[in-house]
Amino acid sequence: TESDNSYDSTKFLSEVFMAEEEYNRLRSQLLSKKNIILQGAPGVGKTFSARRLAYSIMGKRDDGHICLVQFHQNYSYEDFVEGYKPTGDGFELRKGILYKFCEQAKSNTEERYFFIIDEINRGNLSKIFGELLMLIEKDYRGAEECITLAYSGAKFYVPDNLYIIGMMNTADRSLAMIDYA
Repeated sequence: TESDNSYDSTKFLSEVFMAEEEYNRLRSQLLSKKNIILQGAPGVGKTFSARRLAYSIMGKRDDGHICLVQFHQNYSYEDFVEGYKPTGDGFELRKGILYKFCEQAKSNTEERYFFIIDEINRGNLSKIFGELLMLIEKDYRGAEECITLAYSGAKFYVPDNLYIIGMMNTADRSLAMIDYA
């Protein structure tokens, strides 16, 4: 019998207003490129669709394999990767949300993990990603592509089983600021 949390393309197509050909293209692009950006008007269900796309690829509803963040103008590398944060009597080096999620994905390479970024165009991408801009490209994934992180000096890589889904509103004036390169 099928478990309650199973999820496939049929369930995706029953919940998301999208043609099967478009779904197949989107799924194929995410699996081959490791990163995609969904764009559309506010309120059309980009976040809903992104989460269900992840479920359909995983074959199950599993929010433990999905991390959702929202970028804004003050979001930084220190929040995303690593940085010093104030404590009661000084500063402490802390790992950011992407760093922690990459470590989770590295600990279970047989499973796929999905990092969903809402409002990706609202953040300063080069400031937030830093040297990781290169590491998120599909050809620079995996342990053989380690880099040294700026603050800790630790070796770091983005695992091959991590997929990034960015979302942005087409009605947003800040779209002109995003660097498509």
